[in-house]
Amino acid sequence: MDVKRMNQITEELKEVLGSALIATDLWVTGDGQSLAGYNTQPKASALFNEITTNLNKSLKNSDFPGLGKYYLINLENNFMVIVAIQGQLQQGLLVDTSKTSLGIVINIALPKVIEGLAAAAK
Repeated sequence: MDVKRMNQITEELKEVLGSALIATDLWVTGDGQSLAGYNTQPKASALFNEITTNLNKSLKNSDFPGLGKYYLINLENNFMVIVAIQGQLQQGLLVDTSKTSLGIVINIALPKVIEGLAAAAK
């Protein structure tokens, strides 16, 4: 696992999202322990790790296709959680959508996260 690349992902996100990025954590699927991030939220990492596991189980039990590379949760008060999944790595972002556009999040920040996770997992 490339910790240096994981830290680069965080720096790139801070640059792209600016003050809209409230927090981000990178963790290994299974243990949910935060390995790197910005304004890290270890409890949230552990909980979202469980949510990902439960989503995968629920989708499988419902004969739905499995999770793709990410999922989004729209929260109250203009906040959004994005969880990106790449192999055994996951990254969660808490974003203030009143300070950026969804287009920036989906078309610029998220591809950087997915690409960075893929590189960090090698």
